[in-house]
Amino acid sequence: MTQCSRRFAPRTSETRRGFTLLELLVAAMITALLAGFLAVVVGDVAGFWSRTSGRLTTEAQARIVLDQLTLDLQSAHFEDDGNTWLAATVQNATAGVPNWISNDQNPARAKPATALSLSMTAADFSSDANRFGVAGTWLRFYTTARGTNQNTGAAPFAVNASAPVAVSYQIVRRIASTATTTAAARRYLLHRAQVRPALNGTALGTLEAGQTITAPAYTRTTPAAGNTGVNGDPRTVRAPTLDSVIADNVIDFGVRLYVRDAATTGGLRLVFPATSAGVPANTPLAYVANVPPGGNGSDSFANRMPDVVDVSVRILTEKGADLIRGYESITQTVFAPPGVTPQAYWWEIARANSRVFTRRIVLRAEPL
Repeated sequence: MTQCSRRFAPRTSETRRGFTLLELLVAAMITALLAGFLAVVVGDVAGFWSRTSGRLTTEAQARIVLDQLTLDLQSAHFEDDGNTWLAATVQNATAGVPNWISNDQNPARAKPATALSLSMTAADFSSDANRFGVAGTWLRFYTTARGTNQNTGAAPFAVNASAPVAVSYQIVRRIASTATTTAAARRYLLHRAQVRPALNGTALGTLEAGQTITAPAYTRTTPAAGNTGVNGDPRTVRAPTLDSVIADNVIDFGVRLYVRDAATTGGLRLVFPATSAGVPANTPLAYVANVPPGGNGSDSFANRMPDVVDVSVRILTEKGADLIRGYESITQTVFAPPGVTPQAYWWEIARANSRVFTRRIVLRAEPL
């Protein structure tokens, strides 16, 4: 009975005591360590996911752009008639780029139209140091229509899928929607404008506009009869519409043009942008091809239709696009650190949050 009484005896104050302060501190420290560890793990996973997502997004866009350029350039069209069948212009000023919205929100923090955005001399074309002007390179040429490049409407019109069409590639910083408010976000968009082969009702096509890519019909910035600037009109070569956007967050686009030269190491001679000796250079800023591949016996490699084109496209990640928009916007959320100019910091953000993709494309244009 005595043992049973002790077994079921009520608890004393000593048996009911709580945790000591030391025990609580130890428990709190362990909890904090676990929480910190979990925060680090979650942060690392989130960062890895952000980087991976950004890489996949830029890679997908680059693949679309470079694949389309490959199709277009490999089908480039040329005739030995003295006309300009391909042209490239490095644009380090935005004043002449139709629809470009520049310096309307935060002038000091827009993409700089200075030497900061023009550096084309790196020997390695894929180098992160290469930059092709504030508005990138405006590339335009003739290629062969494919697939659904058929016109509808009143005759006459071309339905031949092998008919030549004019195309152009260029970057325009603009509002990526129909919004017109000052606060609307501006984006850097790469456009691929394509002109229909021939007349569609009263709207001009490639054949009516003439097959020289520098003709007024292709370089107009104002509407004209049969060339109002609707997607498919010749004017869209110079002033593309939002319907012709092929990729967004593209902040640089450039090319190098080569012709075959047996006397040059590797058999290719750089003709643009390059010195007369074929060395990469920041000038000249324009090239027109009106001499057939292989030359005509009197040229000095200038103005030949290129045999090989290197293409470069720089694309911001989604994080980079958000940072650039925040830096350029009215309600600025990103600031340059001390000692760094606002324009230089634009490129620091861009370089840290973008990727450069390049591809070499062999042209098969033969003079007709």
